[in-house]
Amino acid sequence: MRKKIAVLAAMLIIVSTALFAVDFKAVVGQQTSASLEFTQTVPRDDVRTQFLFNIDAELDMDFSEGHGMLVRVNPFSEGGSVEFGLGVGYAYQDWISDSTSLIVGVGPNFIFGNRGVGFGLFATVDFDFHITSSMFVRVGTGVHFDLGNFGDDNFGRCLNLTIPLPHLGFGWEF
Repeated sequence: MRKKIAVLAAMLIIVSTALFAVDFKAVVGQQTSASLEFTQTVPRDDVRTQFLFNIDAELDMDFSEGHGMLVRVNPFSEGGSVEFGLGVGYAYQDWISDSTSLIVGVGPNFIFGNRGVGFGLFATVDFDFHITSSMFVRVGTGVHFDLGNFGDDNFGRCLNLTIPLPHLGFGWEF
């Protein structure tokens, strides 16, 4: 029940904040990533690698002079279980040319799944290549630090570092 209330409260905050945005960009694309998981255990530390392919969606909101926020939604399957990632953070957009813009984002990331609620941080760098005045292609990468699940004894001791390979997405500006 707490999870449902937390997700509902987060969505209400996002929707109410979005009402004040000047410019919206919605992107849907693929994200292929390679990850290294560092687990601190006694008597030895473990390192595990994996590759993931999933679909993600992002909504960028520009409030004023390039400053705004982004909301990332990322459903994925890992180890046979379906999980749901939600990231909300700060975004900065700057135009490089008339048809190319740069978007940098950073913020917290929450992962909801059958193992509980996970917490991490993300940073992204994306380039938008505008095909028309309202449609663009996004290419970018970033880094994700997953710290673990809340209430888990290993929270903060198990660091999962994920570096998305350059991803491709299609977006619309409205």
